[in-house]
Amino acid sequence: MAALSTPTHRVCMSCLVLTTDLSEESQRAFAPAVALAEKLELPIQVVAVLEEITFEPVGGGMVAMPPDLETIRQDWQSELERVAATVKCQKGVKPVLLEAATVSQAIVEHAAAERASYVCMATHGRSGLRRLLLGSVAEQVIRHSNVPVIVYPPGAEAAASK
Repeated sequence: MAALSTPTHRVCMSCLVLTTDLSEESQRAFAPAVALAEKLELPIQVVAVLEEITFEPVGGGMVAMPPDLETIRQDWQSELERVAATVKCQKGVKPVLLEAATVSQAIVEHAAAERASYVCMATHGRSGLRRLLLGSVAEQVIRHSNVPVIVYPPGAEAAASK
């Protein structure tokens, strides 16, 4: 009888990308994502995307001053670091601020570049006209990511505690 051999390769898992728009709502994904990262012994990257905004300095006959992008960037970085400090993971937590024209594309590209094991994100649960006008970052990430995406909808924490 032939002896069974055990596989010598190990699945390479890099990190867990945990997205946030810095809102309280986006932080619903933090606790379950940390639990997953701990079980899989993965570090976490808390990723926020500062969306590049086109600015029209003239409109309706009025001239406006362009926003101070460096101040906005510093504010986002500070808030991201504050939010990331609330995430406790034995393998480490790294805040990552990305800047991009399209939030979902930045998340997808970052997860691929980092060879992430998972992308975890909360949804805002918008529907109807609000979703049509504002779009769904989560939906676009799911559609375009080659990395598995775990989405935590509103009410997910209540269901998880049952």
